[in-house]
Amino acid sequence: MLTLTFAPARADRAAVQIAARYNVRTVHVQFVGVMFNGKQEVGGGSGLLIGDSLVLTNSHVIGREENYKTFEVDARLGSRNANPIKVMAVHRDDTRDLALLELGQPAGNSGGASRCPMPVIDDKQQAPMGTQLYLLGYPLDLDLSISSGLISNQNNPNGRWQTDTVMNVGNSGGPAFNEFGALLGIAVGGIIKWNEAQVSGVNFIIPATVITASPLYNMIAAIPQPSVCWTKWVDTTISFENWSKLNSTHVQTQANAGVKIPEILAGAIHTLVPEDRRLIVNVPVSQLVEPKQIDRSYTVDKTKDDHPVVFAEHSADYTQTFPAEPGYRITGCKWHVETANGASNIACAINDGGAQARFTYKLTSGPAVDRYRGWLGATVNVSQVLAK
Repeated sequence: MLTLTFAPARADRAAVQIAARYNVRTVHVQFVGVMFNGKQEVGGGSGLLIGDSLVLTNSHVIGREENYKTFEVDARLGSRNANPIKVMAVHRDDTRDLALLELGQPAGNSGGASRCPMPVIDDKQQAPMGTQLYLLGYPLDLDLSISSGLISNQNNPNGRWQTDTVMNVGNSGGPAFNEFGALLGIAVGGIIKWNEAQVSGVNFIIPATVITASPLYNMIAAIPQPSVCWTKWVDTTISFENWSKLNSTHVQTQANAGVKIPEILAGAIHTLVPEDRRLIVNVPVSQLVEPKQIDRSYTVDKTKDDHPVVFAEHSADYTQTFPAEPGYRITGCKWHVETANGASNIACAINDGGAQARFTYKLTSGPAVDRYRGWLGATVNVSQVLAK
């Protein structure tokens, strides 16, 4: 019988995961235009890399080409200090304040291509009022930043959703995600003054429901595989019993960290929420795949507290066996000693063609007249590869 102790999902952990996954897909956008009177203007904001050659942002982030004698737009991935990529064309939907920037060269070698699939929520019922929201972008003249808040309401002009997430100049066009890493939309701006009164916490995103209705979405939908990075969100609830039949050996627990399934979700952002003894997995079932390589960690905590000899030490040998996961073969075994006394002959051998690892050690305790104990506290890491 397997008993799991669940810990509450932490919002700060979701923020860490989202920032780590989508940092290189969050784009700093900058335009430089020289007006017909010779004056130079510089502006910009944030954006989201879709596929490897298109950046989604707001139309208002980019100045109007017809207003300038010369006009250049650059995109920088993951940091405003990254090497710029020239934008060759700007496609606009001014009605919805959307723009797609066409990069002069694919950004696949930036690392962003590996941050797919990106699930997208295009149904507002999947992100009701009160849904946690995380916003990535480049506020003011700062580097990539993340902020969080809630979806305050979804009933605003032009289909925009209200949020209390902090936004500043430069955040426009930045991607907004829910706590599971699914794209909700992009930032567009907020209200800072109402009837001469200062206002805070009334900001807006353009949701994916509006983006998919834009003529620009035809360009996103036309991105060929495997470059496309826009996957319809599937909110899947799998009972623990059914899920465990598929991947029971991939469950591992960590103190104060709840349940983690890092490998089998093909790199997709995930959070597992305990509810009535079920695991709620908010990713498509099709993403449950077997990883080519896995690592398992085991804790060894053994104390020798017997003293069978009156005037002499006494030693005993111990063995702990760690079997390979079904379908896998053990290729490596390493250990790290946390605490020890009277421990010796520590070794780990891989037996039976990788079917199991045997961790062996010796503990020595003192004589009956002294009664000191022998102990070993260690972590054993077992590496495994898919045997298929």
